[in-house]
Amino acid sequence: MRRNRIITAFRDRPISEKVIILTMVTTIAALLLAGVGIVMVDSLLFRAGLKRDLAALARIVADNSTAALSFDDPEVAAQPLRALHFRTHLDAACIYRGGTLFAKYLRRDQFACPAPEQRESIRSAGGNLMLSQPILLDGRRIGTLTMLYNLGEIGERVKLYGTTVLIVLLAASIVAFLLSSSLRSVIVTPIERLVRATAAVSETGDYSIRAQKLSSDELGLLVDRFNEMLARIHARDEDLKKALAGREAALREIEKERARFHFMAESMPQKIFTARPNGEVDYFNGQWMEFTGLTFDQIKNWGWTQFVHPEDLEGNLRAWRHSIETGEPFHFEHRFRRADGKFRWHLSRAQAMHDANGAITMWIGSNTDIHEQKEKEVELQRANEDLEQFAYSASHDLQEPIRNVAVYSELVARRYRKVLDAEGQQFLGFLREGGRRLATLVDDLLAYTRASMAELIETPVNASAVLQTSLSNLAEAIRESNAQITYDPLPEVYMGEAHLQQVFQNLIGNALKYRNQEPPQIHISAVVRGSFWCFSVRDNGIGIDPQYREKIFGVFKRLDHDHKYSGTGIGLAICQRVVERYGGRIWVESELGQGATFYFCIPRHGQPVHAAEVQSSASGG
Repeated sequence: MRRNRIITAFRDRPISEKVIILTMVTTIAALLLAGVGIVMVDSLLFRAGLKRDLAALARIVADNSTAALSFDDPEVAAQPLRALHFRTHLDAACIYRGGTLFAKYLRRDQFACPAPEQRESIRSAGGNLMLSQPILLDGRRIGTLTMLYNLGEIGERVKLYGTTVLIVLLAASIVAFLLSSSLRSVIVTPIERLVRATAAVSETGDYSIRAQKLSSDELGLLVDRFNEMLARIHARDEDLKKALAGREAALREIEKERARFHFMAESMPQKIFTARPNGEVDYFNGQWMEFTGLTFDQIKNWGWTQFVHPEDLEGNLRAWRHSIETGEPFHFEHRFRRADGKFRWHLSRAQAMHDANGAITMWIGSNTDIHEQKEKEVELQRANEDLEQFAYSASHDLQEPIRNVAVYSELVARRYRKVLDAEGQQFLGFLREGGRRLATLVDDLLAYTRASMAELIETPVNASAVLQTSLSNLAEAIRESNAQITYDPLPEVYMGEAHLQQVFQNLIGNALKYRNQEPPQIHISAVVRGSFWCFSVRDNGIGIDPQYREKIFGVFKRLDHDHKYSGTGIGLAICQRVVERYGGRIWVESELGQGATFYFCIPRHGQPVHAAEVQSSASGG
């Protein structure tokens, strides 16, 4: 734990101090190890040399003591022993003869002679060296020399050498400190400047700052790479600043557009809303809060469903979610509850905004109050139903009197032809022709009212099979006109078979009737447009002036009153009535003398579709 704290403290020191500390620790450790090694080796060598010196000295003293022992003269024997006083650490030297002390030398009285041993030896004992040297004469042992040597000399030598090592170590440390302090700048200065450059970049965010290169070694390479990194970051930073500036400008422009949109939305009498791509409404203009009496927080996201009429809510949500999933425009007529609790009809429309990749970014919609229009439509529908019922009843009731006129005019023609003069014959002809035309008009009026009143049948029917039936019914007219009729494969549609046959038969019949000098060429096809099947009947006939494109669908409207074109002009009105009852639309595109193409669109799945959607799909593609 302590070691970890020391390492942590060292790691947190400035690098300049680390360099000095490492240099000093390394130098001191090296010198200390060297000094300790020198002292230890010297001690070992000195001890070995001391043993050799004492052994040699003992042999010399022993050789000089043989005469004294031979003549039994202790005084003479003591003389060489006393000569040993110059060895200051020799505490005792004694000569034994036959185990009895013969002569001795004691540096101090407290010292005692060591006991002799049987053989030559030198050994350590209690901080002393004890030596035993036999005294020989002619190879015969006549005595024994013993010595006691104090090893304190080795300690004094160690102290001397240790002091010398410490002095050298201190001097070397001072020199190392001075040298490391003066040379550390070679390593530390490039690192410190690199650190200052890094800190300046971090504090100012200015990536144009560069670190100064002072050498070509690894630190110089590090500075080069650091400067290269800063250059790349600086380039990217400049690009990012430009991109951010562009984005901020775009955001400011978007905010301006948003503010402008909100100003326009708040200024409009209509109810305006916007929604996220997932359909959650994130903006209602003030007209909504005024109309509902609720706050924005109460009706945002999906809160608006609370004021939709319960009978309209399911269809409303189904249509809105369909638009969200497909991106198709939203069109729906429904009732909204006003602040006073009354419901009013509204026409709601919404369009999706897309980004450059085609993804939906938001929805913008409006809600228009059509309550009065709806009420008028209901009144008009009721009046039309009454009118249709009256027309049906009247035309049905007129059939009998018209039939009587025709029958009796024929009887008059057969019975009284010879009685009538030329003028009477002419009047009778007018009467018969008028009756025939009146009967045709009544029959066509009945057909029109039946088309308006017949029950809608929305089961799938094969349009190709219905077309074949229509062509069979028109076979005689086709043969007489030498017409060439072609058609593409046609789909199944949700429509009554008799109604579809009525439309095909009237449109093809008109193409056969209003032909020019060339044989008629008629082509029938169908394509998908949004949620509709759009059929086309194209011919090469006399064509229609564009200004009459709408007029020709009126009841009993004919543009050409030449007697060579028979009919009352109600066929196209019947087609329009049938198609519109199935939620579709019919129109013509033509130029005078260029032929004509009649189009009619029917919902693909038999669902009632609003007129705005019919118009959008019919005009698209």
